[in-house]
Amino acid sequence: MFECVSGLNSAANIYGCILADDMGLGKTLQSITLLYTLLCQGFDVKPMVKKAIIVTPTSLVSNWEAEIKKWVGERVHLIALCESTRDDVVSGIDRFTGPRSPIQVLIISYETFRMHSTKFSQSESCDLLICDEAHRLKNDQTMTNQALAALSCKRRVLLSGTPMQNDLEEFFAMVNFTNPGILGDAAHFRRYYEAPIICGREPNASEEEKKLGGERSAELSGKVNQFILRRTNALLSNHLPPKIIEVVCCKLTPLQLDLYNHFIHSKNVKRAISEETKKSKILAYITALKKLCNHPKLIYDTIKSGSPGTSGFEDCIRFFPPEMFSGRSGSWTGGDGAWVELSGKMHVLARLLAHLRKRTDDRIVLVSNYTQTLDLFAQLCRERRYPYLRLDGTTSISKRQKLVNQFNDPSKDEFVFLLSSKAGGCGLNLIGGNRLVLFDPDWNPANDKQAAARVWRDGQKKRVYIYRFLSTGTIEEKVYQRQMSKEGLQKVIQQEQTDSSMAQGNLLSTEDLRDLFTFHENVRSEVHEKMNCIRCQNSNDTHRSITEGDANQPTNESGQSGHEISDIGGFAEMAGCLHELKSSEKQVGTPLEEDLSNWGHHFFPNSVPDAILQASAGEEV
Repeated sequence: MFECVSGLNSAANIYGCILADDMGLGKTLQSITLLYTLLCQGFDVKPMVKKAIIVTPTSLVSNWEAEIKKWVGERVHLIALCESTRDDVVSGIDRFTGPRSPIQVLIISYETFRMHSTKFSQSESCDLLICDEAHRLKNDQTMTNQALAALSCKRRVLLSGTPMQNDLEEFFAMVNFTNPGILGDAAHFRRYYEAPIICGREPNASEEEKKLGGERSAELSGKVNQFILRRTNALLSNHLPPKIIEVVCCKLTPLQLDLYNHFIHSKNVKRAISEETKKSKILAYITALKKLCNHPKLIYDTIKSGSPGTSGFEDCIRFFPPEMFSGRSGSWTGGDGAWVELSGKMHVLARLLAHLRKRTDDRIVLVSNYTQTLDLFAQLCRERRYPYLRLDGTTSISKRQKLVNQFNDPSKDEFVFLLSSKAGGCGLNLIGGNRLVLFDPDWNPANDKQAAARVWRDGQKKRVYIYRFLSTGTIEEKVYQRQMSKEGLQKVIQQEQTDSSMAQGNLLSTEDLRDLFTFHENVRSEVHEKMNCIRCQNSNDTHRSITEGDANQPTNESGQSGHEISDIGGFAEMAGCLHELKSSEKQVGTPLEEDLSNWGHHFFPNSVPDAILQASAGEEV
């Protein structure tokens, strides 16, 4: 990393680097160490960097300022521009860029930099640029990306726990920003790298296509790993408690089934699928289905408001139980708590919270992409008198850290932390909780990974449980499949290639990904069906293999209800109450999350090594 930044690789056209460590591995501290080294050489050595700019999301400006002051004190002169008036920002930038300014480091948000980028046009205004959460630079056409690219500074360090987001083209944008031209232009990259790699990963690819795709992937990996430092959180396995990931497939309720089937068979939706239509309309339909999977209340609100998402739900008021919506003008009343049972996922969540509160002292983080869903979480907590905190896009920057500190304080009686994935997906340390529910999947797997990483971080003392809730047979399983496909692209930035024996169930054809508006009503899990799982030919064989064949051997990872398993002995012990952590317990191996063939596949909750989920599953799971 130091060699890249110092420019010693300039002969190879490498001036910058990407620190692509997973979340929780100290990218901030490593960057501060590098920054201090470059700014403050010895008395007889000229500093390699005089001016440095750190660009970060608005919510992390204060964090960076606090961390630099914590580790280097007053030895580095800095200014942080956060939540200031326009005049304060302008004067702060002028102070930093002044020819004889003593200020060495400027910490500024992406938005503020974009608005005032012309003030950094002088060639001497920056010697080192550090971009935190740099996956924001995945689109080289945005004004922010172009403003930063125009900065006259070759030494660039990008920090990202999730450098591979949606596709290789976005990855190219980040790489090209760091070291312009090293992979050719965008057209060459698409033709030479992206097309063969994607083609070779299709399930129906020929042997020649697979071979060419593998060769181009290896070549791309070799090039980018000259300046990408990639370390996974497997490094934390000796320092953190085990992490158990469980993908919980929940059936829709009768009300959700009626609404789902009515929607996907409506004339408007069929017309949108069969004809060329506006992308915004398709996205609105997708969002409507995702909200329906969370709770029918979100659809009721849409119908009542008459918003664009109403299309496809005509005549649907008749499906709703009148006692739930008997308030003034048909407003929501909740029906004395019975509203919870209108959603399969919400019903399972309510039981999970009840068992956690009664049987453990664990705290839980509930994550959703929609503030309307957070509203329902809040209502559930109020009705059942669970203490809760909430952080979403409306929470001020100054209040966020106070909420985090309150949740992490063991002396406080906090139980639930409600988190918007977009507002709090990065930079937060919520180790006060050791359970986290991803209530709805995001198209971008990095968003879910960022959110899930909030609890498995330095300082965590308990075993961590990550629950991914999916509504069976619905669009949510298709989103999850798409996540798995995107995750498979991570191999191009790994030093070693992933095992070629990875299940074909992870490689989805383009045609599969167009199949968003079909509903597989009678499957236990569409994800599992598409895997063509050899060891789960039918539910009876599955049950026998889990209760008999697997009883005396530890599992590496478990999925559909799945997990990464710790080294704690036999299955009988694992099936008990596991919230007490043994001092000798460690994470085993570094299994790839997207390789679902290596997970344990459970069709019956009583075989899942999580006593709380066993008790909470019910008929929905």
